[in-house]
Amino acid sequence: MRKALLLARREIVEQYSDRGAIVRALIFVALPIALVQINRGTGRAQDGIILIFALQAALLPAATAINAAAGSFAAEKEAQTLVPLLAAPIRDIDIVAGKLLAVLAPAAGLSLVSLVAFDAASSAVYGADRVARVLGPATLYGLFALSVFLILTIGAWVMVVSARVGSQRTAQQIAGFVLAGMIVALSAIGGAIQNLAAVVVVGVVAAILISDLVALELARRLWNREEAVARL
Repeated sequence: MRKALLLARREIVEQYSDRGAIVRALIFVALPIALVQINRGTGRAQDGIILIFALQAALLPAATAINAAAGSFAAEKEAQTLVPLLAAPIRDIDIVAGKLLAVLAPAAGLSLVSLVAFDAASSAVYGADRVARVLGPATLYGLFALSVFLILTIGAWVMVVSARVGSQRTAQQIAGFVLAGMIVALSAIGGAIQNLAAVVVVGVVAAILISDLVALELARRLWNREEAVARL
């Protein structure tokens, strides 16, 4: 596990040594705040708008996970930087776990910052009492948990793609379709969740978490160390 953490640290430093990655992350954090400033109207109907914007604030940073996950293997194969990693005394599962942590941790951190910034900005615009009523602690915790859940699933399955495709561009294109499908699915589930029994909701969550574990095992198996060396 220690090697996985060290690898995750290295991956995160490499990701955010690029100024463009930092700019994209800041844009995702700032966008919901900008929407609050644009929609300054009054009225009780805005309670729903506040919740929608909060959902966007939580989920938009998940998009940063696409680039990181898509480049987890594909970009290193293109840049020929896998050789030192392949030669290192580290298990394949530690490599996969480290790369997933490098995807999950920054995106989850951005989601938390985005939610806190949105809560402060919306309180200033709409009033602290109204925002506290709409976005109570349980709601904010739930939005953050949903974001982490989405990032984990995106990261796990996009890494499966990245382990097999030949270029980062291809991985990113496929990842875009994955993200679009997940957003549609989450929207559909969100619309129907009030009519579903609690056991069904728990079952769906458990099934997706199991699929994430399957994805990690697939990524480990599909990204074969000897095969990767032969392709370099």
